[in-house]
Amino acid sequence: MKKFIYYPNLEPPNTEWLKFSILYLEKFESIVPYGRQNLISDEYRRLLNETDLVEMYSPEFQQGERASIKSIEEAQKFLQNPYGRGPLMNRINIERSWRNERNWTYQIFSEKFSYQFGEFCERERIGRRNGEGLILPKELAFLFMTHLAQEISYERNGSIITDNVEFDNYSNFSKVYNPGIRNRNKFMKGIINLLVPANISEIGFDRLIEFRNQNRDRITAFNNQINLLEESIGNGVSERQFINSFNDIYSELTREIVLMGTGLASISLATYMLINNPQALSAEYAKETLGAVGLGLGGTYAIKKALFDTREKRLCKKYLTNVERLK
Repeated sequence: MKKFIYYPNLEPPNTEWLKFSILYLEKFESIVPYGRQNLISDEYRRLLNETDLVEMYSPEFQQGERASIKSIEEAQKFLQNPYGRGPLMNRINIERSWRNERNWTYQIFSEKFSYQFGEFCERERIGRRNGEGLILPKELAFLFMTHLAQEISYERNGSIITDNVEFDNYSNFSKVYNPGIRNRNKFMKGIINLLVPANISEIGFDRLIEFRNQNRDRITAFNNQINLLEESIGNGVSERQFINSFNDIYSELTREIVLMGTGLASISLATYMLINNPQALSAEYAKETLGAVGLGLGGTYAIKKALFDTREKRLCKKYLTNVERLK
C-alpha cells in the first residue's frame, strides 16, 4: 500500500477533494501535532473514527528542524531575487508581498518549526511569532509545509499529496511531487468522476462513509488494477478505456486455459466452480481439480494466477458498478 502524507493544512478544506478520496484512496495521513488534534472538524473526526481512510501524524522535532533549515535557505532565494522568483508563487514582487503584514494570514503551529525559523522570519519582517507559533504569508507557509511534508514522507517511505493547486508552479519547479503518483491519483479521480451519477458535492458524508465501508475490499482491488496500469497511464490510456476493459473479466482466464491445451468444453464442473469462486483455490484442491483436465504443475500455477487475477478484476468491476449506483 502506498503511504501518502497530506499537506499543507491540518485537514483538507476542499470538501470535494476529500469526498473523492473516500472513494479511491486507500489511506493518507495529515500533519497534526498531538496538542492540536482538538482543532479538526467533526466531519474529519468521523472519517478518523469510522473509516480507515485518514490518520493524524504528529511531526517529530528533528523533522521540523530539517524543514526549517531548508525553508530558510529557500526563502532567502526568494528575498534575494523577488522579481525573478515571484511568479513561482503568482506574485510580481514576492518580497513586497511577504513584508506586507496584511498578508500574514496563515498560522504555523510551534510544534512544526525550529526556533531559528521563527527568528529568521521576524528578522526579515516576513512573519511574527504569536502564542500559537508563527503567523506567515500563505506562500511562505506553503513553502515551509512542503519541506515538512517531504521530510516526513522521506522517513516514512511515502509520497506527499495536496489539494492545493494555487502553487502548482512552485511545486513543479521544486520537483516535490512524484509525477507517477500525481498522474495516478488524477486518473483515479477521473474514473470516479465519469461513473458517479450525481454531482459528488450533493452526496453527504454519511452516505460516502457507508459506501466506503461496504466496498473496502473492492477499493483495494481497484487500486491494485490501477497499479498494474501505471505505465499505460503515462502512455495515454484513458479513464473510459479503463472502465471498458472490465466488460469481460474472464477473458484472461479463458486465454490461459486455451493456451494450456484444454478446450473450453473439457472444463469440469469443479473447475467452473473455481472460476466463480477463486478463494476456494487451495493448493491441494487446485492440484486435484486442474489435474482432472490434464494440466501439470506448471499449468496449475498459470491457471491459479489467472484465477486470482480474475478475482481482483471481478472485485474491481463490482466496485465500478457500485460507484455508478452511488447517490
